[in-house]
Amino acid sequence: MPLEIPLARRAQGRFANEVARQVQPRGLQPPPSLRRGLEPLTIGNRQHWVLAALALSSAMSMGQVPTRSARLPSGNPAPLPGAGAQGGIDHQAVPMLGDAPTAPVVALEHIANGATLGCIASPRHCPQTLAASLLTYGALTASTIGSGVLGYALGRSTAPAAGTEASRESSPSLPQSLYALLPDEQRMQLLQIVRDCGTDAAACTAPAIRSLLQELPEATRRQIMVTLGVARHAETHTHGGWPAGADAAALAPVLSWVDWAADLLGSVVSPAQACFQLDLEQIAQATLDAQQPGMTGAQREVAANIARFDTLRALFRRDGHTLQQLPFSGSTRDSFGFDRTYNGCNLMLEFAGAGTPRRTLMVLAHGDMTGAREGSSGASDNGTGLATLLALARKLGAATLPDGVRVQLLVSDLEEHGMLGAKAFVEHCLAQASCPDVALNLDMTGRGDGMTLSGSDRHHFYMDGDSRALQPPPAPVTAAEAQLRGLLEAAAGQVGLTVHDSTGWVMQSDHIPFQRDGVPALGMNLADAADITLERNMQQARTRLWLANADVDWSRFEHYLNGTLGPDETQSMETRMDAMEHAMHTYKALPLSRAMANIHNRHDQLDQVDPRRAMAALAVIENALDAWLHAPAR
Repeated sequence: MPLEIPLARRAQGRFANEVARQVQPRGLQPPPSLRRGLEPLTIGNRQHWVLAALALSSAMSMGQVPTRSARLPSGNPAPLPGAGAQGGIDHQAVPMLGDAPTAPVVALEHIANGATLGCIASPRHCPQTLAASLLTYGALTASTIGSGVLGYALGRSTAPAAGTEASRESSPSLPQSLYALLPDEQRMQLLQIVRDCGTDAAACTAPAIRSLLQELPEATRRQIMVTLGVARHAETHTHGGWPAGADAAALAPVLSWVDWAADLLGSVVSPAQACFQLDLEQIAQATLDAQQPGMTGAQREVAANIARFDTLRALFRRDGHTLQQLPFSGSTRDSFGFDRTYNGCNLMLEFAGAGTPRRTLMVLAHGDMTGAREGSSGASDNGTGLATLLALARKLGAATLPDGVRVQLLVSDLEEHGMLGAKAFVEHCLAQASCPDVALNLDMTGRGDGMTLSGSDRHHFYMDGDSRALQPPPAPVTAAEAQLRGLLEAAAGQVGLTVHDSTGWVMQSDHIPFQRDGVPALGMNLADAADITLERNMQQARTRLWLANADVDWSRFEHYLNGTLGPDETQSMETRMDAMEHAMHTYKALPLSRAMANIHNRHDQLDQVDPRRAMAALAVIENALDAWLHAPAR
């Protein structure tokens, strides 16, 4: 446990008074240095020369604590299983313990060295010297443990919420550093232990985690001990003036490192975060497992999405929920006027208070993925949104909703093929007069330095080439949508999550069909501010490309190729095609944002997801949902 250097100095400063007060009532005499004050060392023989050299070596190294050779990157998250984050941890650094070895270890070692010197120099006074050293050891150890326990308790009670700005800017905590040292298999076991124990963490998790730690490979066990400061690296004795064999860890006899590590690891994630990470891991792994060797690219895409939806159904069923199956089919036209047929199936879950629903909020996330042909797991896009829906279902299933209030959770299909599932749902709910009062769409909530909200006033920035108007006008922002936005922004402030100003940018996802047909809706994700700028530039260039493409009368293209157009019509055709080609080159030349470069391909894996940020987004949604449930209708 860390001990602040000023605290160590104060403890050492009180040493003389403590020994005098505690030893004398027991009939022991304080050592001469405490009784008479400091005396010069008198060198009278060869033995004294040896003692003087050892004392000088020890004194010269006092306080000269080696500095770290490396530091962990700021804001390193508790990684997801399979994220490969372990390689980024240099266990020779001792995170959150100051420089290695720690000041308490140095101080306690020197007390032992001093006691040895005293016994060699004056065997007759060795009992008094040892008694005084033991009292000093006890005083400093009590201070160390007391301050460590106090600091741990204060850290648990005052730590910023997972995913807040404060937590992202700080170095990884000691529990997170220990968690990062665990191999993937043991990390999964730890998450399962925390999930299964639920809120009864202290009594339930400790025995299971102790067993887990005792089964770790010896090298990993030593890394954990080094990180805790109760062991040192082999052949790294650099202080104290004694041979390496004298490097006993000062705190080891007082506190079992296994118990300490088990307590810290039991606090590294909450049961809710453990559930989230395990759900996301299962969705991503099922997506990858379905992609068998020998499949064509198209077969990999189909198999991955079938496995993905089967896994979602199983996860909802595990939590006691029965999903409504909402199959749909139809046809649409692409930008060149060609028809495309499709078949899909949305999944929906409802929670309602007593009585006839008077207000309905929908939260949706698309369940399909693309990029399987390149090995994508779809963890970020949009496994994070799906894991969030599962978390919301657990929360709503355990709650009693107010009378007349309904919450719907929708897993939409075929978002990656033109938001077809969302379009089919909106078409059906409008025909049945059953649309929600307001909808919140979640897409990629495990990355980025802040939150974005994409409202009805900007859906026209996105063009999808379907059979409706290419660039429809902005939809009005209703009172219901404005209310939900306000609740989300307030909730973001509660957890310290920045809400980005994303003027002129649109989140391209399943809220857009709702907005275009007049159903109030917001899109929400997490994004980096720099990514928004790049994506805004690309979206504007894409708009110019689609408008230039629409300006070409492609029905006359075959006549142009055959040379059957008149001179003026041929010139007009070539001018318009040149403009479209220029717009296309401009669009393709723009750089991708980091977020867009890491989806729809092999880069979209678990290591792209920051679970603390995903949990911050979940906290925002849950807080806003609680507020909406009890707010008056708009």
